[in-house]
Amino acid sequence: MKLENGNKSRELCDRLTRDSPATGWKVLPETRLAAQAWVENEIPGESRQLLVSSEKPLQIHGVVNLSAQSYTEKNPKKRKKKQKKTNLQKRLERLAVLLKPPYFIVTIIFIMVCIHLLVSEEVRDMLEWTPEKWRTEPWRLLTYGCIHANHLHLALNALVALAVGWRLEREQRWWRLVLLWCGGVIAGALGAGVLQPHVPVVGSSAAVYALLTAHLPNVCLRFGHIPLWWFRPLSVVVLSASEGYCALLPSVPPPQSAAAAARAPPSTHIAWSAHVLGAAAGIPLAFIVFTGENEGKRYIVIARIVSALVLLLGVIMSAIHFAHVTEEDK
Repeated sequence: MKLENGNKSRELCDRLTRDSPATGWKVLPETRLAAQAWVENEIPGESRQLLVSSEKPLQIHGVVNLSAQSYTEKNPKKRKKKQKKTNLQKRLERLAVLLKPPYFIVTIIFIMVCIHLLVSEEVRDMLEWTPEKWRTEPWRLLTYGCIHANHLHLALNALVALAVGWRLEREQRWWRLVLLWCGGVIAGALGAGVLQPHVPVVGSSAAVYALLTAHLPNVCLRFGHIPLWWFRPLSVVVLSASEGYCALLPSVPPPQSAAAAARAPPSTHIAWSAHVLGAAAGIPLAFIVFTGENEGKRYIVIARIVSALVLLLGVIMSAIHFAHVTEEDK
C-alpha cells in the first residue's frame, strides 16, 4: 500500500515538473489523490459513507506568476504620505464648512424679498394678520410673517435671521428650523390676538425671536460639543433688553387737526406681544424639536416634559380666549 502511495506521489511530481511552464503552474489531476484512496481502503464502512459526496475527482486550479517584474512591493509609508493632506487643504476645508450657507434661512429671506417687492397691496391685505379675519382665513397665521411694513423692517429681520439662524441651522437640521420658524410665527400671531387685538401684525420678528431663544436649549442639549456656548445666552440677554427698551418708549401722540394728520406720516405700532410670545415659544419648541449629545440626561427629559405641558396649556388658553371673544362678538 505504501508503494502504491509513493508511486502516485512520484507521478504527481513528474507531472508538475513536466507540464509547468516558466510563468506558472496548472494541475488538473484526473484520478483521486493518494490520501483520499488511503482513507477509503483502510477505513471502509463509515468513512466510505462520509466520502460519498466527494465522488468527483479533486481539481486544483492555480496560476502563480513567478515573474519578478510584475510583482512590486508597495511601501506603506509612501502611500500614507500621498494620502496626507496639507495644511492649506485643511484650512480650505474648514473655511468651506464655515461658509456653508443655511439653506432654509436663505430661502425664506428670498421669499420675503420677492413678496415685498412684487406683491400688490390687495394681496398684502389678504396675507397680513388681523384678529377679526383669521378664523375664516387661517392661512394668515403663517403668511403674515412674509409681509413687512417697509424696507428697513425687512432688512433688520433678514440680517438678524441670518446672524441668529446660520449657526443654528448648521448644528440642527433645516427641517427642525422650519418647525421652529412656523411655531414662532403662530405663537406671535396668537399672542398679538390676545394682548393687542386691534393691532394688525406683519413681519417675521416673532420667528426671529424664536430662533434667538432657541439657542438656550441648543446649548443645554449640546453642552461641551459646540463652540462659544457662553456667547449665545449673552446675545439673548442683550437683544431682549433692547427689545424691551423699544417697547417701553412712549408712543408719538396723534395730530390734533385734519391738516396735520394729512401731512403727518402714517403711524406705526410695534406688536411687542408678537415678539414676546415668539421668544417665549422658542424655548419649549426647541427642547422638543432639537436633538443633541446630552438628550438622554435626566434634566433634558424633565425639560422636554415641562415644555410639552407648557405648549399644551398655551394652546388651550388661546382656544378658550378666542372662543369667548367670538361669542361676545355674536
